Amino acid sequence: MAKNIPVIENNEQRKSSQSAFSQVMDSIELWQSLTHRHYAKNTLVAFKNDWNNFVAYCLANKASALPASVHTVHNFIDMMSKTRKLASLKRYIVTIGLVHRCHALPDPCSHTEVKLAMRKQRLEKHDDYRHAKGFRDDHLQQLIALLDFSPKVKDIRDVAIWAVAFEAMLKRSELADLTVDKLEVESSGLINIIIGDRIISLSDVASKALQRWLVVSIIDSGFVFRRIDRHSNIGDKPLDHSSIYRVFRRASEELGLPANVIFSGQSPRVGAVKDLADSGLSISEIQTQGRWKSPAMPAQYVGNTEKRDKEIAKFVKEKPWEH
Repeated sequence: MAKNIPVIENNEQRKSSQSAFSQVMDSIELWQSLTHRHYAKNTLVAFKNDWNNFVAYCLANKASALPASVHTVHNFIDMMSKTRKLASLKRYIVTIGLVHRCHALPDPCSHTEVKLAMRKQRLEKHDDYRHAKGFRDDHLQQLIALLDFSPKVKDIRDVAIWAVAFEAMLKRSELADLTVDKLEVESSGLINIIIGDRIISLSDVASKALQRWLVVSIIDSGFVFRRIDRHSNIGDKPLDHSSIYRVFRRASEELGLPANVIFSGQSPRVGAVKDLADSGLSISEIQTQGRWKSPAMPAQYVGNTEKRDKEIAKFVKEKPWEH
């Protein structure tokens, strides 16, 4: 995930940054600088919270967070595994490794001891994904790594769909109805999407994926995402719900996920909710970001059934015979 992020070359800057990252931080500003704004805001929030958890653990155990020893990372993973799912543990490894590599420090997560510890967690938590069909950030990053350099029109379109739908938390109808006049391209090349009265900023990764699709498809007006026939001809009509389903089903196939884990057009919203919840956002904050009228659905996606039932009950009208 961090291959394209340059290492801090200047010794003074690296020393200053290393000192800053050895403390718990409140904002994502340092993360934006470290990653050169390569990731979406939601991802940076997740990185920040994951790293804060690791730093807090190190401070409490009088251990160095940067650089961290292999033993420290191993113990941290073992402790967090008591309350965290496998997806969270994987993201901790990515975050810790990213911070070390950007500071030109040896990555403790690449050590055999940590790899064996994660293998143990995968075996013990193999049921984590059994019922989860959320399309998450790690899925997107893997797909980009697989297909980012493909010259095939369908691959270029699908990567753009996966990235935009996930980052903007688009409903299937919003994805299908998205038109070129709802896109704003900044001088930096980053793209904003207008959904209703909301402006949603895409990351550098999603912006590049979308720009590549628009250039290859030569689409400068009308619907952004369109059908492609078996001869790679791009049509004028937008994708319908069944087409969107096939695009996301393809994602689960490309990733080699189990047969009972099949993504659908709803998967990017479900996955985004899970990632936001893992990063520390409240149900109310997730509701706002995902443009839900009620917190019932995001509550359901994160498994908060009590909150979901309370919210659904507000919309249930009293029956005449209940008086």
